[in-house]
Amino acid sequence: MCRLLGVTNFEYSRHEKIVRNFCRLARSGNVMAGDPPGHGDGWGLALYRGGELIVRKSGGNLLDEADKVIEILSGVGRSPVVILHLRKSAWNDTTCTRHAHPFHHNNVVFAHNGVVYGYKGLLPDIRIPGLGEDALDTEVFFYRFMSAQSPDLGQSFLDTVALIKRGYKFSALNCLFSDGARLFAYRDYSKEPEYYSLYKSCSETSGIISSQPLDENLQWEMMAREEFLEIAV
Repeated sequence: MCRLLGVTNFEYSRHEKIVRNFCRLARSGNVMAGDPPGHGDGWGLALYRGGELIVRKSGGNLLDEADKVIEILSGVGRSPVVILHLRKSAWNDTTCTRHAHPFHHNNVVFAHNGVVYGYKGLLPDIRIPGLGEDALDTEVFFYRFMSAQSPDLGQSFLDTVALIKRGYKFSALNCLFSDGARLFAYRDYSKEPEYYSLYKSCSETSGIISSQPLDENLQWEMMAREEFLEIAV
């Protein structure tokens, strides 16, 4: 249960408003019916500099640490892809940097909004090293599709989505991921479509994907259920 933001051809001077408005979702972001307000169970960001993936995460509340995000992104200035994530944990006693999104392997980074139940059933098919024994559903989901046979990153993801949809219950499979040359986005849900939303927009040379609209001057369109996007940078 989280909030997601992805931007291609990111420039802090152009996207500062979007970043700051996204940070405010830690307090004001949509929540599911009956849930308390806030997405304060950790945050993370990913960007690319000189082709190298850089990931920064925290188990703290972004309301107390927004200056860190602003400092990192304003200091970098530009990146072909930026992904930001706000966490509202579905798992008790897991609010820590270890379980903050996004997760990464080599130069691929992955963030998710939703829950995959019974996710440990995916473990036998994971063939790459690095998965911790305390890994939760999102990290297992990521390592499973990174272990797939297809050299096509998008197809590996979709194959794993198909596997989950056949054999597992889930609340949502809303995802953003990137290899530095492309931003991928996917939306699917089994309940509460108003909460498990993903919107798409564009601004000049940038594609923008967000759980909620972040700039009233842009046109936002809700992604369809099972819509999959691949945005080149």
